[in-house]
Amino acid sequence: MAALASNIISNPWFFEPLQIFATLGAAINFGGSVLQSPLIMPTVTDHVVGVPVHYTAQQTAYLLHNSEHFFPPLNALCSLSNLILTGTAFLRARDGNLIAEAKFPKLAAAFGLNIATTAWALLIQVPMNKRMSKLAEILKAGVANGTDKDSRQKAAATEFRELQLRWRKLNYGRAAIMIASAVAGALALVAKP
Repeated sequence: MAALASNIISNPWFFEPLQIFATLGAAINFGGSVLQSPLIMPTVTDHVVGVPVHYTAQQTAYLLHNSEHFFPPLNALCSLSNLILTGTAFLRARDGNLIAEAKFPKLAAAFGLNIATTAWALLIQVPMNKRMSKLAEILKAGVANGTDKDSRQKAAATEFRELQLRWRKLNYGRAAIMIASAVAGALALVAKP
């Protein structure tokens, strides 16, 4: 059993395919995230076209809810992949493998950036997502009850629009972290001693 573990660490067949997956995953995560800010959010925040705020709130809540099923699991898989790659590169570099030594710092950076993406999402984006979803419910209920013109509804609409704009700007920060992870992964993929 120890010989098998040693062989897997010294000559891992999974290393390059896992590197490709982690790098492409971070790039896909970046692409999806960065496109939400300039393309999707302006569409659902543009009150100039006359779409009532309760409809845009429902669209935003739907978008955020459905993106939760794809992007967080993808980032988790990329984080796990980069953790495995970083650990393997560390062990191989410690044993004198020059290629692993060249790849290690870049893989460690990619892993750290994946973790930073998760922290950014959990500490900044998720609270805003939850609040926007709650405001969407309030706005929808106001229309259903015929109270969509009262002060509570107007306050909810104003807060919702402000949150959308804030989310859109802060989402660029998350996208920047993701592209940095993809670049670090790509540099690790081509790293030579």
